[in-house]
Amino acid sequence: MERAPRALLLIALQLNFGVRRLPPFLPRMAIPRRSRTFYRSVLALPVCMLGYLLLSGRATAYWSDFRLSATRANPPFAISDFVTDLLWLGAVAPLVFAAWEIGKEHTAARRLDLGIFVGLREVLRRAIGRESAATVAAREATFTLPPRDKPVVALLFGATAAVGVPTFFASFSADLRTPRALIWLIGAGILMGLGVYCRQRAMAYLRDEPGRWDLFGQWRLLNPERYDTPGKIFVRWQIAATVAMPFWWLGGGMLVMSRS
Repeated sequence: MERAPRALLLIALQLNFGVRRLPPFLPRMAIPRRSRTFYRSVLALPVCMLGYLLLSGRATAYWSDFRLSATRANPPFAISDFVTDLLWLGAVAPLVFAAWEIGKEHTAARRLDLGIFVGLREVLRRAIGRESAATVAAREATFTLPPRDKPVVALLFGATAAVGVPTFFASFSADLRTPRALIWLIGAGILMGLGVYCRQRAMAYLRDEPGRWDLFGQWRLLNPERYDTPGKIFVRWQIAATVAMPFWWLGGGMLVMSRS
């Protein structure tokens, strides 16, 4: 009975003051561990739902409507497609929750926005359940370790964003494949890629992480004083890319659309 008010106090401290370290009278959160049946169920549910959607013809109808909507200016609303969306989301939601519940406790994955992926891997491991207790304990001990500075990995993430942004938008319309539009999209991709690269590098030097329930946590991460000296330069470049992005995107977009 005493844990509930303590947990509520922790949430209040994190929301209002961004408290990172727990006071000594508050219990530390343990890595969530549910039964093997639970993890097997959340993995099986999307598979079963996908089978149902394929066998019932809902998946085929959904794909056909999606292809038709791409060629129509005002496609009609299909209630059957909406129901298909709800069925699929309902089947995937438990798996996403289970992955998020575990991933948010992994320090490196949480700081690098990879918590869901690490959580999915852990859900699969727990569903199989063939590891010894010592192996599980050793792996979970690494959950508290901060991320390491990996320049090559950060460069790959940044390059993916830099290439993915213009490619994604240019694939939608011929108007976005003109020379002027491509310059605009490539510039936006470079700014996005720079921000991603600098964030990946800076996270290795974060020493004062905002509270988990801090509503402005992402903005507080742009404070260079929260990082060790090697990471401050990356934060400053990330701030520059963040500030430049809306000016480039809105200003360039207005110029491109006015000339199209």
